[in-house]
Amino acid sequence: MPFRLFAFLSNLTFGTYNDVTGNQTNTTFNAQKINIFNQHSNAHEAHLTEEKIESPEFSGNDRPHCLEDTRKQTLQSIDEWVNAEGYPNVLLLIGAAGTGKSTIATTVAGRYQRSKQLGCHIFFLRGSSDPGNVLESIAYSLAVYSQIVAEYLVKQIEGSGDLGPSNLKTKFDILLRDTLSAVAANVDSSILIILDALDECGTPETRQSLIKVLQHGLPSLPSNFRFLVTTRPEGDLLPFISLSPLRVHTIELDRKVEENRLDVYTYIKHELEDLKLSTIFVIPQDWRWDEGVQSLADSADGLFIWASTAIKFISENKPGRFRRLKNLVENGNTLDLNELYATILKNSFKWDKEVEDTFVEIFSFILFNKSPLSDETIDGILGINTTSEVLMYLQSLVIYEPGKSIKIRHASFYDYLVSCKKMPWYIDADKQKAYITSKCLERMGDLLRYNICNIPSSFVFNTDVPDIDNLVTRYISPFLKYTCCNWAHHLQDVSYSQELCCQLRSFVYKRLLFWFEVLSLTSTFSDRVGPALLFAIDWIGSNDPELSYFLRDAYRQASTYLEPISKSVLQIYTSLLPLTKEESPMSIHYSKYANDAFRVEYIGRKPRNACIKTIQVEKECIRTNFLLFSPDGTRVLSHLKQDVCVWDATSGERIIGPLTGDDKSRVLSAAFLHGGRYIVDIRENGIIRKWDVLTSSLVWRRVMGEGQIDWRQMESAVFSPDRKSIVFGDNQGSIQVWDVDTVERDGSPLEGHTSHISCLSFSSDGRYLASGSKDTTVMIWDLNKRLARTGPLRSHTGGVTAVDFSKVGNTIISGSEDGNIYIWDVNSGKELRKIICENEVFTVTYSPDGLFILAGGEEWMSMWNVVDAMAAQKVFQVHGLICRTSFSPDGSRFVSGSDHFSTTYNKIQIWDASWSVEGTKTMSEEQQGMITSISLSPGGKFIASGSDDGQNTGSICLWNALTGELVKKVELGCRVESVSFSPINDQFIAFSSWYGTVELWYVMNDVFVTIGNHWDRVTSIAFSPSGGKYMCVASAGKDKKIRIWNVKRRKLVVGPLIGHDDKVTSIAYSPDGTRLVSGSCDKTVRIWNSETGQLLSTLSGHYGDVNSVAYSFDGSRIVSGSFDRTIIVWDTQSGQIICGPINAADHVESVCFSQDGKQILSGSQDNTTLCYQVLRWDN
Repeated sequence: MPFRLFAFLSNLTFGTYNDVTGNQTNTTFNAQKINIFNQHSNAHEAHLTEEKIESPEFSGNDRPHCLEDTRKQTLQSIDEWVNAEGYPNVLLLIGAAGTGKSTIATTVAGRYQRSKQLGCHIFFLRGSSDPGNVLESIAYSLAVYSQIVAEYLVKQIEGSGDLGPSNLKTKFDILLRDTLSAVAANVDSSILIILDALDECGTPETRQSLIKVLQHGLPSLPSNFRFLVTTRPEGDLLPFISLSPLRVHTIELDRKVEENRLDVYTYIKHELEDLKLSTIFVIPQDWRWDEGVQSLADSADGLFIWASTAIKFISENKPGRFRRLKNLVENGNTLDLNELYATILKNSFKWDKEVEDTFVEIFSFILFNKSPLSDETIDGILGINTTSEVLMYLQSLVIYEPGKSIKIRHASFYDYLVSCKKMPWYIDADKQKAYITSKCLERMGDLLRYNICNIPSSFVFNTDVPDIDNLVTRYISPFLKYTCCNWAHHLQDVSYSQELCCQLRSFVYKRLLFWFEVLSLTSTFSDRVGPALLFAIDWIGSNDPELSYFLRDAYRQASTYLEPISKSVLQIYTSLLPLTKEESPMSIHYSKYANDAFRVEYIGRKPRNACIKTIQVEKECIRTNFLLFSPDGTRVLSHLKQDVCVWDATSGERIIGPLTGDDKSRVLSAAFLHGGRYIVDIRENGIIRKWDVLTSSLVWRRVMGEGQIDWRQMESAVFSPDRKSIVFGDNQGSIQVWDVDTVERDGSPLEGHTSHISCLSFSSDGRYLASGSKDTTVMIWDLNKRLARTGPLRSHTGGVTAVDFSKVGNTIISGSEDGNIYIWDVNSGKELRKIICENEVFTVTYSPDGLFILAGGEEWMSMWNVVDAMAAQKVFQVHGLICRTSFSPDGSRFVSGSDHFSTTYNKIQIWDASWSVEGTKTMSEEQQGMITSISLSPGGKFIASGSDDGQNTGSICLWNALTGELVKKVELGCRVESVSFSPINDQFIAFSSWYGTVELWYVMNDVFVTIGNHWDRVTSIAFSPSGGKYMCVASAGKDKKIRIWNVKRRKLVVGPLIGHDDKVTSIAYSPDGTRLVSGSCDKTVRIWNSETGQLLSTLSGHYGDVNSVAYSFDGSRIVSGSFDRTIIVWDTQSGQIICGPINAADHVESVCFSQDGKQILSGSQDNTTLCYQVLRWDN
C-alpha cells in the first residue's frame, strides 16, 4: 500500500527553537538539505510524490566553501577515500569547534554535486534538528537522486506496511540496508552521503538510539555508498569515533598543525586582498600590509571561527574599516575568541547607559526567544525602532537581514554574552528572562482590547468574516501575536516574584478575554490557551490562591467552550459569558462584556457539571489498563485497543498515535519519561517499547527475558517512579521485578498471594510496592529487602481490584469487588477507615496532596475527603463502567475512562476536581460527634460549633473560617445545644446545655460563667444585636419558656415569656433588638417585645413543628422552616404570609435570609441546602 514516508513530521510543538541554547520552543524542523543536481531529480521527486513519499520542509543557510588552494591535504584525503577501494565506507571528520569541519563538508558536497555523485547532504543545527527523522531524510534524498533507489525504496515500504511507529533499527534496515543492498550492483561509482555536525543533532539523550544505529549500521552498507560524518569529539559519540579502522576511516583536524595554520593565513589574506581592491577600504601607503596579514593569522592560532569573525568585523558596512583592522593587528596576539568578541563590541558603539540597555534588551530577545524573531518584531515588543540600527553594526556576530529571522553566527557568542559579567554588554540570563516576560505582559496590556478586529457579527465563523486576513494583519501585529502565543512559555523560564505576579494579575483581570480573541483570530486558541493557563497556575503555586482560582476557572471555561471560540471569536461574548456569568468567577468578573441580546434564564437550579471535556474513543473489547496525565498536565496518555494514544487535555484532540507495535498484544502499562518527551509501554508478551513523543517514532524495542517466562500468565504491570524497573503480577499470585535496561529479572519473585495479582502501586520513593489480589488480600512489600513489609491485610471479602499509595504520608487505599474501600496504615497494617460504595469498586486513587480519594465503578464515581471519609461524598454523574481514574499533577483535574456496553464508543472524560472540593471545607475530625449548632463571628474570621459527642459529653470548637484550622477546643461534661457569638466581640461565646444552663465562654482566658438556668434543656440562645442599654442573651427551652438575661449582671431581666404550648425550638432577635421571634413544636411562630416580654403576634400557617426562624436584615420579614416540609415568609407588621408555603423535599431544619433579602437559604433533612430567589412579595 502507499506509504507517506514523512507522515510523522507533524506540526507538534515541543522542545526548543534556538540553535544556540536549546531552551526555546515551537519548531518542528529536523535537518537541512542542499539541492541535489541530477538531470532526472524532478522526475524522481514527482514519482515519490505519487507514492506519497514526501520530503519534509527543510530550511537552512548557505554554507561557506574552502578557498582555492586551502585544505588541500584534507580534501585530497577525502577524495581518495571516496573513490579508492580498500577503505571503509564511513569517514569521520573530527575537530573542535571552529576548526572548519562544515566548510570542508560543504566544499566536498559541491565537488560531488558537479560530478553527480552527491546522494545526500544534511547539516544539523543545535536545538532544531530531530534525530528521529534523519533516516527518512537520507532515504528521501537518495530516492530523489536515483530513480533506481526510488523504485526499490517504494517496493520496500509497500512490503513493510506502516513504518511510522517503527524503531530506528527497523527503519534503517528497510529504508537503507535493504534498499541500498538491492541497488548496489547497479551503481557504477561511489555515491556520497554527508552528515555534517552530527554532534549538533538533538541532545546526547535524544540522539542515543540514532548514534547506536549509525555506529553499527553504516559500516555494514554496500561499500559504494560512502558516508562522510563530521563531528566534535563529544562524549556520547566516542564509541562511534573509536571504532576499528577496518570499519571507520578517521581524519582529525588539529588547529595547531602547520597545514591548518597556513590555511587560516591563506583565508585571511584572500579576504583582506578582496577588501583592499574595493574603493571603500583605504590603506595608508606606509602601513606594512604583509606583516599585518601575518599578525592577524598568528592571532587566529589556526582557529577558523576566530579568523571568520575577525574578517566579518573588519568588513562591516560602516566607516573605520582600516581602524578596525589596525586595532586587531596591534592587539590580536593577546586576544582569544572571547576577547575578540569584546573587541568587536567595544568598537561598534559608544557604550553609554542608553546603548547598554538597548543592546541587552535586543539581544535578550535574540538569545531567549521562543520562535524566530525579526528586527521589526523586536522593535514592536520593546517599543523602539533601533534594532535594525544596532544589528547593522554587528553583522560579524549575527546573521541579519531586515524583516527576517535573526540568528547569532556561532554558539560561542551566546556563551560569551551570558558569562562576561564585568562587561557593559553582559546579559544576566535570569534577570533578562524576567524582563522579557514582563515586557510581553506589558505589551498585551497596552494593545489588547474588546473586539480587537471590529468583527461585526457573532453569527459567522472567523473564516467567513469579509476581509478577515487583512483585518488580522491590520490589528494583530506579528509582535502582538508573538507575545500572546509565548508569554506563558517565558513565564515558565523565571522564578516567582511579587512584582511579576502583580503584572500577571493585572493582565488576567483586565485583558484575559481579549487575549482569547487574538488566539481565536490567529487560529492558535486550541493549541495555546490550555497550556498557557496551566503554566501560569503552576508558576503562581501557592503564592496567590485567589489568582490561581480565577485562572483555574478560566481554564475550565476555555476548555469547555474551546470549539465555538476557536471557530467564531465573538462567541466569547455571546456564548461563554451569558451561559456562565451566574457561576463562573471569570464570567462574573467580565460580565459587562456579555452581549445583552443573549440571555439565559433557568427555571429552578442550574445543574453544575464538573466535566470539562469528553473524548469519544473507538469501542474496544478490553478495559483500559492505564490512563494518566503528562508531567505538565497538558496531555493525557491512554490505552486504545492494542495501541497507545496521547490526547490534548484542553481540546480533547488526539495529537499522537495510535502508536502501534509489530504485534497485537495488549498493553499492560505505560508511563511518561523525561518530563513528557518520551513514553515507555509494556505489553503482555513481554515486549517493552520507548516512543519519542515529538516524532511518534519508536526509539527502541526490547524483549523482557526472552524464552525465560510465559508472559501469558501476566495479569498486571507497573513502572517504578524512576522508570528503571517494571513489576509484573501473574495469575498464580507471584510478583516479579525486572530491570528495564538489562531486560533481566531482578531478584527472586515475591511470594505471598494465593491468586492472581490484579493491581500494583509504587510508593513515591519507589521503595515500597502495594499489591492487591483476587484472594481478597492486600500486601505491602519492601523492594530493597525483597520481603513483605506489611500484610496480608484481610478486611476485604471480595477480590481486590485497585490499590494506590498516598503521595504524602504512610497510607494506602484499596478497592474491591465487595464494594468497599479501605484506608490502611503502611507501617502497622492497621485498618484506618472503611468507605462503603454503591457497588463493586473498579478504580481508586489518591489526589496528589493525599487529601482526597477518587473511586469509580459501574454507573458511579465519587470523591471523599480523607480526613472525614464518613462525610457525604462528592458524586459525579457518569454512565457506563468507570474503569480507570488519574489526577493531574497539580490535583486540579482528573481523568476517567469508562466502558459503555450499549454504545459503539467508550469515553475519556476530564473533570474539574477543584470545583468538586473547593468551596466546601471540612473542619477536620477534632469534633467527633453530631454538630448541634454553629455561629459566625461578627468579623467573619471565626466559626464556633457545638456538638453532642455522646455518653453525656459535648464540646465547643473555634475554627479559622478562612483556612478551616482548629483554633481552640473545650470539652464539656454535657451536650451543647446552641452557640452564639457576641455581636460586638468575637472573644465572647454564649452557649446552652442539655442540663438547662445558659453560659458564657471568655475565649481569650478560657473563663466560663453561668448566666442563668431553665428547668429543662435549653434548645436555642441568641445575643441581642447591638447590646442596647446592656448586653443581653435570650434563651428558649424545652420548658416552653423564653428568658432574657443581662450578661454583665448575670440575672434575668425579662421573662419568662409564656405563650407557647410546646417546646421552643428557635429564637432570633430583630435587627434593632426590640423584637424577638420564636418557633415552637406547637406549630406557631410568635413575635415578642424584647424589652417588656409582651406577646405581639401569633403566626399560624404551618402544620408541623417549626424548627427554625430568622429575621430579614431590614426587619420587615420573618422566615420560618418546618417539619411539615414547608417554608413561609411573614410580614412582621401585619403578621400575614407574603410568600409561601414553599414546598421543600424534606423536613426543613434551618432557614435564613440573604443580606439583600432577595434569597432564602434552607437546610433540609435530606442533606441538601437550597437557595430560593424571591421574585415578589405578594404570595
